[in-house]
Amino acid sequence: MRFRYVAYSLPKGVVKGSVQAEDSTQAWDNLAQQGFKVLKLKSSWQPPTLEQLFPSFFKVRAGELVRFTRQLSIMVRGGGSLQRALELLQLECSNQVLRRILVSIRRTVDEGGSLSSALGQHAAVFSPRFVSVVGAGEYTGRLSSSLGQMADILEREHEAKQRAKRTMMMPMFTIGASALMLVLMLTVLLPPLLSTFERMGANMPLVTRLAVAMVNGVRGDLTTVLGALAALVVGFLVIKKIPSLHTKMHGLQARLPIWGPIVISKELSVFSRTVGMLVEAGVSLAQALPLAIGGTKNVAIKRAFQAGEETLVSGHGLTTGFREHTVLPKMWVELVMIGEESNTLGKTMNDLAEAYQKEMEGRLGSLLALLEPVSTMTVGGVVLFMALSMFLPLYSGLNTLRP
Repeated sequence: MRFRYVAYSLPKGVVKGSVQAEDSTQAWDNLAQQGFKVLKLKSSWQPPTLEQLFPSFFKVRAGELVRFTRQLSIMVRGGGSLQRALELLQLECSNQVLRRILVSIRRTVDEGGSLSSALGQHAAVFSPRFVSVVGAGEYTGRLSSSLGQMADILEREHEAKQRAKRTMMMPMFTIGASALMLVLMLTVLLPPLLSTFERMGANMPLVTRLAVAMVNGVRGDLTTVLGALAALVVGFLVIKKIPSLHTKMHGLQARLPIWGPIVISKELSVFSRTVGMLVEAGVSLAQALPLAIGGTKNVAIKRAFQAGEETLVSGHGLTTGFREHTVLPKMWVELVMIGEESNTLGKTMNDLAEAYQKEMEGRLGSLLALLEPVSTMTVGGVVLFMALSMFLPLYSGLNTLRP
C-alpha cells in the first residue's frame, strides 16, 4: 500500500512524497528511521489488484502450507538458524502470497520477535492452533518436532478432504448433468414439440401430460418459483443470525440418521486431535481447550465442549460438563474421563482422534458409495422421462395419420 506524507526534517525542511508500506504504522516507522517528523500521512488511492479482486485465486493452499511446515521442520532439525531457513524457503517459494508472508515473518524474526508471534500476524494462513503449537515448541525447545507434528496433521486432514472431493466428483457431476438435461427439456426441447403434437390432435399419454404440466408450471409460475427459492435463502440466512435457531438447526443436523454420525465423528476427531497435540506439546489443558473449541463448526457440539471447559475451570473436571449434553457419545466421554484421571489425556485424545477419523472416513465412504448408484438411477430416470414424453406422442401422432 502506498502512503502520501507531509514531513519535516532539519536538513530538508518540509517535504512531500510517498512511501510504500504494509500499513500506516510501518510507513510512519520508515519515515522516522529516515529522520523525518511526520506531519500528515494518508493512504493514496490505487486501483485494486487482481489479488484483491479475486482473492480465492491468490491464496496459500493446504498442500503448500504442508510443504512449508515440513521443510521448515527439517531445516531446524538439521541445526540451521531459523533466519537462514526462512530465507531459503522464501527464495524457493513459487506462491507470491506465501512469499510476501515469509518476507514479513523474516522481518519480525530479525527484529527479535518469536516465530509464533510472526505467524500470528497472518491469521488468514496460520490458524490459532498452528500458532499455539509453534509457540509451545519454542517454549519447550522442541520447535522442530512441533513443526513436524503439525505438518503430519495438516497433511492428514488435506488428504482426507482430497479423497472426499475425488469420490464426490463423479456423483455430483452425474446429478448435475441430469438436472441440466431436465431444465433444457422443460425450457427448450419440449415446448415446440408439445405445440406440434397439440395441432396434430394426437392423444398424449400420461407421461407427456405430466411433462406439459411441468412446462406450464415453469412458464406460468416462474416468478413464484424464484420467489420461493429466494425466501428459502433468506430464511436460511435469518436462521444463522438467530443463535437459538442456529443451535437447534445444528442439533438437528447432528441427529440425522445418516449424516449426523459423520458430523459428530468429524468434530470429535478434530477436537481430540487438537487437544492431544497441544497437551503433548506442553500447552496446559485450560489453554488448549479454547483453541480446540474454536475449530468446532457445529454449534450444538461446540456448546457441549464449552460446558466441559466451564466445569474444568470451576474445578469439577472436564467430563462433568460433557455428560450434560447427549450429543456427545457416552463412550467418548468415558474414555476422556479415563485419560484425565490417569494423567494420559494427551495420548488418549490422539488415540480417540485416530479412531473417530477412521470412523468418519468409513461412514463417508459408505455414503459416497451409495450416491453412485443413486446418481446413475437419477440420470437414467431423467433420460427415460424425456424419451417417453417425446416419443410416445410422436408414435400416437403417426397413428392418427394412418388411413
